[in-house]
Amino acid sequence: MPQNRDRELEASLACATIRRILVDHRYSVGMDTHPVGLVLGTGWGDSLTLYKEIEISFQDIPGFESLGTVEGHHRVLAIGYLDEACQTLPIVVLRGRVHMNESPDDPAIPRMVRLQIAMLCELGVKRFVLTCAAGSLIERYQVGELVFMQSFVAFGNEVMPLWGGEFVSPEDVLMRQWAPLAQTAAKEAGLTLHEDGDHAYVRGPHFEGRRHDKGNLARLGAKTVGMSVKPECCIAALYSAQVMGIAFITNDAVAEHSHEENVARAHAASPKLGAFLRNVVSLLP
Repeated sequence: MPQNRDRELEASLACATIRRILVDHRYSVGMDTHPVGLVLGTGWGDSLTLYKEIEISFQDIPGFESLGTVEGHHRVLAIGYLDEACQTLPIVVLRGRVHMNESPDDPAIPRMVRLQIAMLCELGVKRFVLTCAAGSLIERYQVGELVFMQSFVAFGNEVMPLWGGEFVSPEDVLMRQWAPLAQTAAKEAGLTLHEDGDHAYVRGPHFEGRRHDKGNLARLGAKTVGMSVKPECCIAALYSAQVMGIAFITNDAVAEHSHEENVARAHAASPKLGAFLRNVVSLLP
């Protein structure tokens, strides 16, 4: 897929810096064997620890120097293995992500949203598990459950971290055939997973209204709503990567919103979420 040359160079520089940091730490993780990429959304950041883990702050990577902080997002790149027995499969983890909504007028934000995925693709990642906290739009999806994303539902004029000529279809990178794998991983972790997720992306950071917005989204076919995943899928599509999108339901369609409560609910489920991630990574084709 043709890419914007400036953005491509940024990703190459970030990748080279990450590789140099690994070498400086005398750390060999077999990055040429196509590692699995995990993006841990709100509250997911502490759910998974890696064997021989090394952490790199986003701000040590070119392109993220101006990045601020957001509650529930650590802004750390972690690299390692699931355990001692799985040292042929490296795992690259974003503990926290950059969101499109983090500044209303900072042109660096879309570049960083793009860069966080592009640099992983440059590292060799071909398979992603993208997680997030999301709101349920239907009664069947309850707080504390997981939803496997099958498609996206557009609502309004979305702004994506793409540049002119980068015509991609983010929905096409969602691997619908991986739903049974996710279901098995969830059952083994003691979690309920719905396989029929249709996800609406909203930029935020304001929450959608309970009186009209949520109902309108549901009438368009959406079952969950959140502020991430779709932008990352746009960049994954540029690199022909494959994606499993997983939402953890932190609020329903009627209760008042609270970011702090959403984070707390995800943190409370952290052991099960970590078990799910370990299971699903080990099952990926």
